[in-house]
Amino acid sequence: MLKQILGEFLKLDGVTAAVVAGRDGFVIESVVAGDVDVEALGAMASTGMGTSEAMSDELGKGEMSQMLIELENGPILLSPLSEDELIAIVANANVNVGRIRYELKKNRDRITAAL
Repeated sequence: MLKQILGEFLKLDGVTAAVVAGRDGFVIESVVAGDVDVEALGAMASTGMGTSEAMSDELGKGEMSQMLIELENGPILLSPLSEDELIAIVANANVNVGRIRYELKKNRDRITAAL
């Protein structure tokens, strides 16, 4: 069920990967269209999320809802799903980031229920 839900993100023009990982960095489920090392992505997403949450705590900015990393060849969107899991979505340049964010918000409960 989780793989099917993640597959819906690949239907969005420009999305190349959707990965659910534990906060330990281990991949729980993934779908990929292209050349993405999902194991490395899971580990780095976990580290990046942890660092950003620590910064938020230190600055008193509250809970993180999403993190957008804008890169030359396309964005990576990270978002916590629960205390133990996160999702990383990788896309090509010129993707509609708003659409990805909308779909993530719309499907968050389905994703967490499938965990």
